[in-house]
This record gives sequence, C-alpha cells and structure tokens, in this order.
Amino acid sequence: MDGNKLKALRIEKEMSLSKLSERTGISKSYLSLIERNLQTNPSLEILETLAETFGVAVEDLVRKEKEQSPYFCKGILQVKSKLKVEIELTDDQLTTEKINQIKKLIDAINSN
Repeated sequence: MDGNKLKALRIEKEMSLSKLSERTGISKSYLSLIERNLQTNPSLEILETLAETFGVAVEDLVRKEKEQSPYFCKGILQVKSKLKVEIELTDDQLTTEKINQIKKLIDAINSN
C-alpha cells in the first residue's frame, strides 16, 4: 500500500491521525507507519476498514497505476521546496463552494 494515498485521503477529509484512529480502531502509530511507507503491507481487515471509512474501494488504496485515482493528488504531497498555484476565476465562477475548495487546497499544501 502506498502511504501517500492514505495521507491524501485523510487530508482531503480534514482528519487528523488521532481522529482516524478513533474512527477505525487502528492505532495512531500504526497509521503513521503506513503513511510514512514504513508499513507497506497492512492486513486485508485494516485495508477494508480504511476503505470503508473513506468511502473508497480497497482497490483504490492498493492499486499502483501510472494514472492516479481522482481521490489522490500525488503532486501536492511530493512538493518539498517551491509550489506555484494559479487560479483564474471570473466573478460569476467565484462561488462559496469554489472558495471552500481553494481553502482545502491551501490547507493541504500547508500541512506538508
């Protein structure tokens, strides 16, 4: 399992490791090991629990593809030094939903 996928889902759902641990019954330390790719082979039971918690298929958690699922943004998590994001919206496109999406993007970038 790619721990970056788990971390991306957790960030997308605005969930801390502690909160994920509470919801799944999986220890915070074990979840951290998965996210840091130190534990790459969790049991099927753990994979099913995580998939159910995030509302995705187990296959989405373990699939290694060139093309990423829409749930995961590999680029944001791998940026270490410099990131430039440009968003262009007209006045009629700037809705509350768009503003919230932009805030989530900024939060995800800041958390790394």
